[in-house]
Amino acid sequence: MSTPDDALERLLEGNKRFVSGSSVHPNRCEETRRNLESAQRPYAVILSCSDSRVPVEIIFDVGFGEVFVVRTAGHTLSQDVMGSIEYAVQELGVQLVMILGHNNCGAVKSAVKTYSDEDSRGAGNVQAILDHIYPAVKKTCSCCDAGSKDFIDKAVKENVRYQVSELIKKDRYIAALLKFNQIKVVGAYYDIAASTIELLD
Repeated sequence: MSTPDDALERLLEGNKRFVSGSSVHPNRCEETRRNLESAQRPYAVILSCSDSRVPVEIIFDVGFGEVFVVRTAGHTLSQDVMGSIEYAVQELGVQLVMILGHNNCGAVKSAVKTYSDEDSRGAGNVQAILDHIYPAVKKTCSCCDAGSKDFIDKAVKENVRYQVSELIKKDRYIAALLKFNQIKVVGAYYDIAASTIELLD
């Protein structure tokens, strides 16, 4: 892809095909697989939730070698995740970084449930994930009624925005490239029922 905006447009066009039921399933033939055997050149890196209802390659109608996907519960950042994103940008020439959340996210639901009830918090690695989501829950609580119908989805979107800001704040390499417009970092939200992608501010 020639620019980060081109890469984003390519992803959004793929999602439009998926939504309309006209997916073309590109780059999934034997010839493509053989050509990619020695090297890859994806045009986007996507950090998404591990949720089984969000198969990234399918919802963007992409094939082999097009996107570099990193998945964690709640699309949360860690040093390993940031290292994976850096690898895609530095070593593979990726120009677009997308952090993708989705409605009805179980990890965010757990974070909302345990945020104000310390007795229900778990120990170990699951709790470490929730700790990364709590800042987004806290901000959502400050502006929305926690009992409102769409509170979870507002918290999901806030979590996407929070993870984007954390990536830019904590990853000096990504922040430097972003400053000089060499890459683009975007947050996005996937609606499971509608299959649509919404770009977030």
